[in-house]
Amino acid sequence: MSGSHIVEPGDTLGKIAATYDLELSDLVKWNDIEDPDQIRVGQKVELSGHEEAPQDQEYIVQPGDTVSEIAMNFDLRWVDIGAYNRLEDINLIYAGQKLIIPAKGVAR
Repeated sequence: MSGSHIVEPGDTLGKIAATYDLELSDLVKWNDIEDPDQIRVGQKVELSGHEEAPQDQEYIVQPGDTVSEIAMNFDLRWVDIGAYNRLEDINLIYAGQKLIIPAKGVAR
C-alpha cells in the first residue's frame, strides 16, 4: 500500500492502522513517531515505508496552534515555516488557515 492519511479529529494511530489493515509498529517506524499517543489533527501519516523524495505537505491550523508548536511537531524551525509561507507576523495565524510545511532535507 502507498499513500498517506491526514489525521482528523478522533483519529488515533491505532485506529488509522486498523482502517488500512496495517501494524501500528509499522506506522510508528515509517513516520518516525516518538509517541504514538501524540498525533495531531492535520498531521500527515504515511501508510507505507516507501522511499520517495520528501514532499511539502499542507497543514490546517487548529485553534490554539502557534507556528512554533507546528514547527516542533514537524521537527522544523519556526522561521522556516514562517518564511516558506511568507508570514509577515508569525503570531498572526488563525484556525482553518492552510500552511505549507516544507519537506525536510530539500534545498530551497
